[in-house]
Amino acid sequence: MEYIGIDLGSNSLRAVRMDKDLKSKGEYECTIRISEELQSKGIIGERAINRLLEALYELKRVLKITQEDRIFAITTEAMRKARNKEEVLKLCLKKCGISFKIISGEEEARLTALAPKRALKEISKKNKEFQKDCYVVVDMGGASSEFIFCKNQEIFAKSFKIGIVTAKDRYQNLQGLLENKQEILKPIVEFVKKAKKEGFNAEFLIANSGIPTSIYAFKVGLENYHKIKYEGAKLTQEDFLEQLAKFLSLSLLQKIELVGKYRADVIDIGVYLFLFFMEALGFSEVLVMDEGLREGVVIDALEAIS
Repeated sequence: MEYIGIDLGSNSLRAVRMDKDLKSKGEYECTIRISEELQSKGIIGERAINRLLEALYELKRVLKITQEDRIFAITTEAMRKARNKEEVLKLCLKKCGISFKIISGEEEARLTALAPKRALKEISKKNKEFQKDCYVVVDMGGASSEFIFCKNQEIFAKSFKIGIVTAKDRYQNLQGLLENKQEILKPIVEFVKKAKKEGFNAEFLIANSGIPTSIYAFKVGLENYHKIKYEGAKLTQEDFLEQLAKFLSLSLLQKIELVGKYRADVIDIGVYLFLFFMEALGFSEVLVMDEGLREGVVIDALEAIS
């Protein structure tokens, strides 16, 4: 028996197969943007539902899921908000045999922190720079973003209802995002101040979401991307802007070939939104990891069993 962790986010569907020792045996990721009509209609639209079901069929095939496997499937902000969430999740169970649990923003933050914490133990053995007591993890999703301060066994976290897709829907384009920078930053800055008052003085920043990992892939090339698994990857603010400039110089077809139809139109907003987050936290560089919520749900389940 092996374990399948599935994270259905607002923009992406991510899954991992892991054994009892928490070693990855296979991964799956697809950008499906289920939040496509969430801002305008408050629902998961029919086209998004069809994309979701097709992706779940493919996920089961790619990861070779059998009845002997244990599946831990969670979903986040889009399903928390959608008026038709029950209908959509019933379809997922009926058509694909996968039962999703909607988790709160607080639970999302707790689970998101588990995999980076575990990966950091290995990375810090090779790099003493990360042998620190306190750090902060930012998981920027499609409809929400989680800020998780970690210190020893404690966390201090908050989920903010802004992500890449909600930012695009709310502000329309990059210019609109830039014009509303202070509105976006204000509640985050207040939370960071509160975290410091509680004794969470982060010494470095970790990110494990799509934009930072994409920028890392643009920088080093897919043939070198595997290094992120055991080394992590440091990116500076300049790296983000340099790689974004290269991406924006591509044709629309090249952009879609590189990141897919449902991510190509939000890379610029995603990069600047993440740079806003870095500014609010006071960091000019970030340690990028690939481990996140999909691994976290399996780690949590196996820890509970043991």
